[in-house]
Amino acid sequence: MLTAAARQPRRDHAGSGAFTLIEMIVVLLVIAVGTALIVPMVEGGFESREVRRAARQIASTMHFCRGEAVALGKPQEMIIDANENSIHTTAWGRWAVLTDRAVIDEVQGGNVVGDGVVQLVFYPNGSTSGADIVVAGRRDRREHRLRVSLDPLLGVVHVGDAE
Repeated sequence: MLTAAARQPRRDHAGSGAFTLIEMIVVLLVIAVGTALIVPMVEGGFESREVRRAARQIASTMHFCRGEAVALGKPQEMIIDANENSIHTTAWGRWAVLTDRAVIDEVQGGNVVGDGVVQLVFYPNGSTSGADIVVAGRRDRREHRLRVSLDPLLGVVHVGDAE
């Protein structure tokens, strides 16, 4: 038969597998530091992707305009508005407002038609007015930069680093 002392539950918690408050605070601190280090890297990846996307969108619109000019036998226009961060073609056949993470930082060449507004002309023989457009990240315009170059004689579009 068991005595009354043997029937009492054991109150010794050593080795019970419970976490102490200090251990939980250390784990939460490690998670916080890891998050603080990773979030900026992920954000930078999003911005880089959006800058590449904006540069490809400008390049594809240039290809479209050149193709339309040759196919229709009539000059086509592409308007780049750096203030509105947008592009559009003749009679608004194609248009796009670039993402919030990528901006048109600089435009060289083309016909300046207003403050921050440049017109590119694509001729039926395949030539263009030519331009260099730099697309950059909105947060840090020095970090993620791509240049979209439009050759004036051949109408060839090249996308590369803007260094």
